[in-house]
Amino acid sequence: MSILLLLASLVAGPQPDTFTIESKVLGQARRVFVHLPQSYAKSAQSRRYPTIVVFDGRYVMEPVVTMSDILSRNGQMPESVIVAIENTDDYEGRVHDLTPPGLSVSGSGLEEGGDRFLDFIEKELLPALDEKFRTAAPRALVGLSSGGILVTYAAAMRDAFRLNLALDTPTYLGDGFLGAKLLQRAKTRPSPPVRYVSINARFGWKDEVWKSIIAAAPQSWLLYNDKLAQESHNSMRFLGAYLGLRELYRDYSMFVAPEITTSILPAYEKLTAAYGAPLIPPEPLLRNVAGDLLMEGRGADAHRAFDLLTSAYGEQAEAAKTRAEIAEVERRPPPTETVEGLLATRFPSVEEARDYLGEWEGEQWINPASKNRIALRLKAEGGKVTGVLISWPEPDVELPMQLQYLKVTPDGLSFGFMNGMRPRGMLIHDAKRDGDVLRGEVRFGGINFTPPGNHKHEFELRRVKASPARGASRGASEVPPKDLRSGIG
Repeated sequence: MSILLLLASLVAGPQPDTFTIESKVLGQARRVFVHLPQSYAKSAQSRRYPTIVVFDGRYVMEPVVTMSDILSRNGQMPESVIVAIENTDDYEGRVHDLTPPGLSVSGSGLEEGGDRFLDFIEKELLPALDEKFRTAAPRALVGLSSGGILVTYAAAMRDAFRLNLALDTPTYLGDGFLGAKLLQRAKTRPSPPVRYVSINARFGWKDEVWKSIIAAAPQSWLLYNDKLAQESHNSMRFLGAYLGLRELYRDYSMFVAPEITTSILPAYEKLTAAYGAPLIPPEPLLRNVAGDLLMEGRGADAHRAFDLLTSAYGEQAEAAKTRAEIAEVERRPPPTETVEGLLATRFPSVEEARDYLGEWEGEQWINPASKNRIALRLKAEGGKVTGVLISWPEPDVELPMQLQYLKVTPDGLSFGFMNGMRPRGMLIHDAKRDGDVLRGEVRFGGINFTPPGNHKHEFELRRVKASPARGASRGASEVPPKDLRSGIG
């Protein structure tokens, strides 16, 4: 499906639920639109969802729903219930609701109803949502233009909203009123931590004001400010919503999850402190974690991950088959080789590795008729041994991989690095030495995985240059290692 078709399907997707709430705080009835996430009907009744409150009704709700669906499908933000409050009218009522006291917007007075509107959301709307739907913290606010003004004010003055996205906001109004409020919050009330993202096209922050806020904010805060080119005040809402939501949930994204499978779920548990509430990991990541734990021989951990996946996102395809595989793995003894154990293996000392230091060149292959050039470079630097394996999948494409595992064996040398894609195992090169030649096979370490076709992945390396142990200097012929992610799948 093309991105245009995907956008069209999302924008024209399910119509939001609608309900009316009689507000004692506002002294009026307000209509509210509610969009439920994809998994809502399939997940367990015990699951509750983060809440995003949007100003300006369906005008701002449309891009937020569209981009939230895209980002959550890709594991970059949590699935959320999105709630939009309809304006009483497009001018006076809107300005009154979205203008905080002490600020004049579009010729308004200085005693407008922004605080009362936030009270309505906190004291009436959110409790009503929690009762009617399975909503919970963390709560986010999203607003465009005047809506961005109230979002920024709430970030400075209210603790109920941990996440705040202000789109194309005229922050300069009132002689820096909003900047002063946010700066005061940073200096005097750093906790709970604030997440504030400002995406702009026509308006935005003065550089010196934003820099002062950044300088005063504690490390626990997440602050982001950007300005979009080739966008207008009205057109920026879709791109602004995408970039803004992505930044608000930056550390939730599956693309920044730990490399080691057993560290992933604990890492998401630690996010509770930053967001003020627990978050369910993304569905595609949970699915990968359950499968990877199975390959690592960790049946009990795979069982817990699969239960969480099912509870949070509904029954999975081929669930019976997966549960049978989990049960079979649970009956096995614990694995003797783990990814964590391989990564924790001590590198040999300079003396232990002395006979292998230097440059080795050769080839690797699955099909002997199609060999690729490789080079192994081991050196002693600062009293430690380091190494890099360089491959050339094409003559003009060089891929250096820093060694994360190195061991001198009775027969030769074993070395490897984490696979840069799934499965999350280590690519171990087990080599036997015959004079100045290393020959061997590549295997997946720490997991039970056989590549399709059960083909052997073989290699041969020949010494081309010996390298004596030395200090921190580096010869001109040596290539410094780079931290690149690659691998074979």
